[in-house]
Amino acid sequence: MVSVMGKMQSKQLLYGFLTLWFLFQFYILLFSESAYGYGGGDNITHFQIARYAFRYPQLFLDLWGKPVYTTLVAPFALFGFHAAKFFNLVVAVATLWLTARISERHYPGSGLFAAILLAFTPVFFHLTPSCLTEVLFAFVLTAAVYLFLHDRFELSAVVLSFIPYVRSEGIVLLPVFAAALLLKRSYRSLIFLAAGTLFYTLIGFVVFGDLFWLVTHSPYSLGASHYGSGSLFHFVRERNNIFGAPLVWLTVAGLIAWMWDVLRGFSLRKPDTLSFILIAGSWITFFSAHSYVWWQGTGASLGLIRVMGGIAPMVVLTAMALYRLVSRWATRKWIPAALFAGAILLQVTLFFRDQKLLLKADPTEQLVRKSADYIRFNEEGKKVWYFNPLVIHYLGLDPYDTKECNWWVPDREQPSNSMEWGDLLVWDAHFGPNEGGVSLENLERDPFLKKVKSFYPVEKITVLGGYDYSVHVFKKSPTKGDSAQVSGSFVKNLSFEGYTDPRVKTEDSLQVWMIDQSQEYGPTMVILPDEFERYEILDVKATVHYKPLESIPEGEVYLVFSAEAGGKNLRYETLDLSGTSGEWAEKSLVLKMAASLPSEAQIKIYVWNAKGRQLMMRNLKTEISSY
Repeated sequence: MVSVMGKMQSKQLLYGFLTLWFLFQFYILLFSESAYGYGGGDNITHFQIARYAFRYPQLFLDLWGKPVYTTLVAPFALFGFHAAKFFNLVVAVATLWLTARISERHYPGSGLFAAILLAFTPVFFHLTPSCLTEVLFAFVLTAAVYLFLHDRFELSAVVLSFIPYVRSEGIVLLPVFAAALLLKRSYRSLIFLAAGTLFYTLIGFVVFGDLFWLVTHSPYSLGASHYGSGSLFHFVRERNNIFGAPLVWLTVAGLIAWMWDVLRGFSLRKPDTLSFILIAGSWITFFSAHSYVWWQGTGASLGLIRVMGGIAPMVVLTAMALYRLVSRWATRKWIPAALFAGAILLQVTLFFRDQKLLLKADPTEQLVRKSADYIRFNEEGKKVWYFNPLVIHYLGLDPYDTKECNWWVPDREQPSNSMEWGDLLVWDAHFGPNEGGVSLENLERDPFLKKVKSFYPVEKITVLGGYDYSVHVFKKSPTKGDSAQVSGSFVKNLSFEGYTDPRVKTEDSLQVWMIDQSQEYGPTMVILPDEFERYEILDVKATVHYKPLESIPEGEVYLVFSAEAGGKNLRYETLDLSGTSGEWAEKSLVLKMAASLPSEAQIKIYVWNAKGRQLMMRNLKTEISSY
């Protein structure tokens, strides 16, 4: 009787927690200001594919969009972006419940702990209010494991067979399940691992007339990726950002404890061995595969940590293996519960300390929104060529109606060749050169593209490819022109004529400031926002005349531009002043930025003598143009 009551109480606590977590996530979903969310442009593109799939049925078979995900979320997407994200929230709660059930089955008393750990795993938490595929991937994998452990082998195989059409890399999990089915001697179930591929092969053959369309229509290449590559241990280094430090340590301990149990009285057909192969084997295989392709720079991998959200339930279940070990060795029944309660408290505490919950639109997204607002109020009805899907999302255009808009331009060298008179092109520094393959220089050289508006952030934002982020709107026009007319200009000069400071010397009949090892910073020019006219964009050119008294290697002396407000750096740029001794030199630091500086801001221009070198400075000059 006590045992039954304990189980009922445990279920009530689990359902209570799931309800509270659902409401918390629903609040974030409704009030988050960011359309990008955790997934950037992919978040928008997945929504757009699902939103228009009923209008363009071939989108249900879009391999980039992932057919299973698109099919399931499409009815929700008809009701808008928030409704599509609500689908992920429902799936995430179902995944928490399945994870708790599996954990409770293997380690009695641990179900609630498993659900809470997964709920506050950073990567899983942030993916929930999104239109990304990792949450559905986590659900399908967890459901397949759940069915296998309940001896529903054929159904488990069928469910898992569709996982490559939730996320393509899910194909690496098929051999893991095949091995478990072989060990279970469920040979007929192996055939069902091909069910998903057979299903989509036949549908694609009917639609495209191509039996091998899954290969010929694949958006991914196994060759080198333009996204680059990185360390083999990239995801290992990011482990705390992905899973949270407490879960990482619990998983390492749980993995060791589980391996110890498996190796004792080792048998490949022992139930615990099969569970280990399915649960630990799945996430280790997936983690290793992603680490390898990022290291090799293949498979269009960008090294995004969010991909690990799909295996988060398996990582948590591996961590819970420690619960069984502690339960076995503990002298008191409350000890394992107390241990995991403490670990979960730490996991949750660190989560709320380190993570941003209500995602505000970042500066890049704000600039895209501004460009869309400009088009809506000034160029309504014009066809829009774009690279960033967020542009069309904000404009509310059908991305598949080529009369309204067009993604990328066929002629990358002279983009206007692809456009009609009056068409607009919106270029941003991330999607334009990377996904679109079009440089800003090509647009500016194009004789029929007129730049009608530019948007810059206040801060310096470097994106993929090393580009400084900005957004530009061009219009195809028979007259090139330039609508960015200078509306205000400002010049400030700092020289040392008439100075009585002992550091001012006469050199070449000029008054110069001597900088030596006793000075880390030279004289600072301070400019306040009220000193010059501010429109939308600032063009800044800071120039220093200087003469090294010794050879200055790179990285030891800099010209610095700093915009500060409220104790925070809004923009910080440096220019290296290396050079040979005895020669006067002139170097200029040039930048563009938004003119929307707070009234309390200060712009500071100075020389930073980082390594205590000796040089003379003739003057500092700053020119600011605003338009």
